[in-house]
Amino acid sequence: MNLDHVRSFLEVIKRGSLSEAARTLGISQPAVSNQIKRLERELGVELLVRGERGVVSLTAAGEVFLAFAERVVAAYEEMLQRLNHLKEEVSGELVIAASTTPGEFVLPQLLSDFKARYPQVEAKVTIADTRDVVEKVLARECDIGFIGAPIEKPRLTLTPLIKDEIVLAIYPDHPFAGRESIGLEELRGQRLILREEGSGTRRSLEQLLAKRGKKLPENNVVLVLGSTHAVIEAIQARLGIGFVSAFAVSRLQAGGQLCTVPIAGLSLTRDLFIAYEEGQLSTRLRQEFLTFAREWARSQAT
Repeated sequence: MNLDHVRSFLEVIKRGSLSEAARTLGISQPAVSNQIKRLERELGVELLVRGERGVVSLTAAGEVFLAFAERVVAAYEEMLQRLNHLKEEVSGELVIAASTTPGEFVLPQLLSDFKARYPQVEAKVTIADTRDVVEKVLARECDIGFIGAPIEKPRLTLTPLIKDEIVLAIYPDHPFAGRESIGLEELRGQRLILREEGSGTRRSLEQLLAKRGKKLPENNVVLVLGSTHAVIEAIQARLGIGFVSAFAVSRLQAGGQLCTVPIAGLSLTRDLFIAYEEGQLSTRLRQEFLTFAREWARSQAT
């Protein structure tokens, strides 16, 4: 079936006559009439009732074909738009703000894979705590943000990216090492090392505990540090034990440099989020990156 003939049929219906359709299409009336006749021969039915001066109306078969023709032309136009979209080169600078866990332990691989597909893209990443990342997003100081805990703000859209678990990290010769689990109350006698209050890890930890009606013992917090790496280094130096992302300790745990121990009856699983302002994903680069990040995260979960 010739798509040009289908378009001519739709134009005839839109204009109400063969002559008006021919004028709009820039071809002769006999040419339009021949196109319609070819469609009718191909389908084996009459589509139009022809009146004086080329005025037409639809037959019952024409009504059925009209619905089909509209869907076909619309699908064709959509396909062309998508193909043109794909032909456009994705390039430019992508400015990202990220909190520590996604910024240091998720984004490096995500951006590496993204740049492998779109080598003309340059990424600039700023690491800050979750609260500051949200402020940068809303102030339009970055294109997109990645955070470790949900924050509700007007105009802010949060999309879950990937699951993370907050774990209690300990040094290998700590008394908890080798235990299958400990009770939360056993932390009261321990030196605790925590992230700062604005961090996603600290915020998520406190929220997850609060849901169980629990909280961390405050009197034995010996250090509050501004990065996950700092917390890990302090634990390795045996200054205390602390809560960090499972992403951050996986390699160290495999190498025997750190251990983790579950807390009985307490799940500390959280989402890491993509954060962006509504209406700010206007560029092709931002749209492609958001789509790629979601697909990438799904592939990591399988």
